[in-house]
Amino acid sequence: MPRTGRYLYGLVRAPEDMDFGCIGLEHDGRPGRVYTLRVESLGAVVSEFAGREKVLPLRRNLDPHHRVIREVMKTTTIVPMTFGHVARSRNDVAKTLRSNREAIGAQLDRVDGKVEMDLKVNWDVDNIFEYFVGADAELRAYRDQVFGRSCAPSKAEKIELGRTFEERRNREREEQTDRVTEVFHPCTSDMKVNPPKGEKVVMDLAFLVDRGGLKPFEECVYQVAGTFSTQYLFDYSGPWAPFAFVDVALDLQSAEA
Repeated sequence: MPRTGRYLYGLVRAPEDMDFGCIGLEHDGRPGRVYTLRVESLGAVVSEFAGREKVLPLRRNLDPHHRVIREVMKTTTIVPMTFGHVARSRNDVAKTLRSNREAIGAQLDRVDGKVEMDLKVNWDVDNIFEYFVGADAELRAYRDQVFGRSCAPSKAEKIELGRTFEERRNREREEQTDRVTEVFHPCTSDMKVNPPKGEKVVMDLAFLVDRGGLKPFEECVYQVAGTFSTQYLFDYSGPWAPFAFVDVALDLQSAEA
């Protein structure tokens, strides 16, 4: 008979057993029952799953993974696991909790009563290069110098123009990120600056916020957004589980990822 493993969604403080219902990843043709496996006051939020089965990052698996974490967040603080952790047995889960007790406790202490809020700021312009050319006289003069002659620019000149543009954009990103993060210090416990992904991304920020401090956080967003021109688009989201602020390297020796 195939071994029944345990899929791990996250870690919580659990002075008593908790049951979140049949909302987990599919097992034996139906959504798995999600509950806590406890060692003293620490608990792993789990559901049954085929112990030797690889968890594919498909929507049918990703959706319940995140649904469970959102549901647990309604009642308690959770240190969320990244997608795909399966321990081979409940005993392996218990061993993991015991061997990582201090690290788990430290992470739970750090995010206790807090949630993650994300803020992305984009340049709301059609052409990011032309936007900077219009705003920066030095870059505009260099562009005109390279393309304003009768002969076509060399490859080296194009590369140098691109490098100058990237330097100007990165400097603008740094300056505006410093300007924004300064506003949020009073209403957040911690923040993380993620590398911008996309040519029009100004900044990608994550904030650790008290559950009761969401309104002051939102007020900060509107306050700082009001100081920017219409070429900047502010978009915030959350509350989420604090993925950006936890880092527990669990010793899952018996896990299938």
